[in-house]
Formats: sequence, C-alpha cells, structure tokens
Amino acid sequence: MHKSIVLCDDIAKNYLQEIENFLKEWESDSLTITVATSGSTGTPKQILLDKTKVRASALATGKFFDLKKGQTLLLNLSPNYIAGKLMIVRALEHNMRILVAPASKNPLLGLPNIQVDFAAFVPYQVAEVLQNAQTKAAYEKITQVIIGGATIPSKVEAELKLLRNESYATFGMTETITHIALRSITKGDGVYTCLPDITIEQDERGCLIINESEISSRLVTNDRITQIDAQKFRWHGRIDNVVNSAGIKLFPEELEKKVEDLFPDSRFYFVGRKSAIFGEELVLYIEGDQPTNWAEIQLEMNQRLSKFERPKEIFFVAQFKETATGKVIRSEH
Repeated sequence: MHKSIVLCDDIAKNYLQEIENFLKEWESDSLTITVATSGSTGTPKQILLDKTKVRASALATGKFFDLKKGQTLLLNLSPNYIAGKLMIVRALEHNMRILVAPASKNPLLGLPNIQVDFAAFVPYQVAEVLQNAQTKAAYEKITQVIIGGATIPSKVEAELKLLRNESYATFGMTETITHIALRSITKGDGVYTCLPDITIEQDERGCLIINESEISSRLVTNDRITQIDAQKFRWHGRIDNVVNSAGIKLFPEELEKKVEDLFPDSRFYFVGRKSAIFGEELVLYIEGDQPTNWAEIQLEMNQRLSKFERPKEIFFVAQFKETATGKVIRSEH
C-alpha cells in the first residue's frame, strides 16, 4: 500500500484490494487506465483513458482548489469507478495524504480527528451525513468538498449553504475524465465555472460544447445550457430527456426541482411517452407506496405546475431500475 495512505477503522478487505489494484495500474508502464462508464446515458461499457489526460484533469482540479503538498484528501468512493480513481490520482499528483474511509452510505462515522482538506461525495452520502449531528460536524470541518454523480436535492443544498466550509456540485462525465466544471453550492448562484484551461461553446440546439483541451477532445453534449461566457454556464437538463408535447418542450429536470420537496422520502422522475394526440406526453413515476396524504400532494403539485407541465398519468413503482453506480434509469417501468 502507498506510504501516504492512512486507514480508518473497519475498512473492508475487498475495498483495500480495489485501491491496491488501481495503484498498480496507475504506476504500471501502460499509457492508459480502464474505466467503466455508469450507464446513465447508455449501455455501461469499458473505455480507455490516456494517463496524460487523467493527470491533466487531476492537476486542473488541484489548481482550482489550490491543493498543496502535505494536505489530507478523503477517499470514500470505490476506485472501480472514475470518481474514486481521480481522487487517488489527485492525491498522488499533489503529494497529499490519503485518508481512506469506508465507501459506505455514511463514510464519516468514526472518522478520526484528522484535518481533511479535500473530499468527494455522492449526493446520497451527503444526505445521510447531514442527518447525523456527529458526522454533520465532521463534514463541516472538511475545507473543500465536491459532490457529483447525481442531482443534489434542493433540501440538501439548502443545508450545505448554512455550513462554514465550501461545497461544490460537479459537472462532467466519464468521457471528460470526471468533472470539467464546478458550481459553488455555498455561493448559490447556480453558475458552473470551468476548470482552468477548459472553454465552452453552445450549439444551435442550445447544448454545451466542450472545446478541446489537455483533458479531453472536443465534445458536443446533449446538455442544454445558458452560456454566460467562455468558462461559465447554467445547466437546465438533458435534451435527450426533453418531452415535446404538442410542440411545447418540457425539461423533466427543471420540473423535478419545482416539486421535489413534495416527495422527501421517495425518488421520482418525469419522463415522456408516446401519445396519439400530443406526439409525446409527460408521465410521473414515484418509487414506493402511495402516501396517505396523496390528495394534498396532488393539489399542491397542480398549483406549482402549469397545465402543460402536469403529468398525464402518475405511477407508483416498488423499486426503480438502477445503473451499477446507483443512478436511476429513466424509463417506463
């Protein structure tokens, strides 16, 4: 194991083996590393990433956050996926100490009294951490945190804004070697700022184009944005999720933000289905059983959504389909 790695208690042997395997892969003579995509926008697959570009990504993040030699980075994500791999590379490239915590729902339980300077979480971990007074206090002591892999609930973002440390939402994908832009949750202005040397454009569909850089080739995405300048933008949702109902374009991610507090204990999403009348129509899927106050929820939802935004049908599903990394697969269940 690498000399700059410190282990928390009760770290699973298979997790340690995953770390060891990646360290060997990174330090090998191979010019590439193998990464599994999440499958959130297609079939999961294995892709090869150039180590030079991976290193450039790690250095760009370090420049953005001013990471320094001797600081401590928290690893609580599996290095079988890109997020965990990049945390290790960032630590190695900046000569940081790695504190290995469990890759669990609440990785801060039992965290030793060590100052952590940089950490990465997925949203469900942050939500769990904030529900526990002890781990919430531990989170607040982490100087800078990035959160990615899925949409962060508004309730979680509202809590994070009240904390003294800095939290950022990430924007990116496996193909761009994790994030290419960050949004300050603490600041709360909704603006994503690109990593140093990353520039963007917008195509005729209103979608993001990431220009060629040391990190990635030029990439035309299906992410609808409002461009502010060459390095800043606001994100509205995936154009491949858009529902064109009678000529009106509905973006599910924007609608979900409007009503997410009505479903505090359930996952849900809007999706389109074919319609003989409208071409497409909006439907809503909710995970779990119908709540006892369903009539009240429907009334409130109808007040928040315009008549064009209201779902034509609502379904309750026992369990959503997921990718290997726990992202919900948007489809008709």
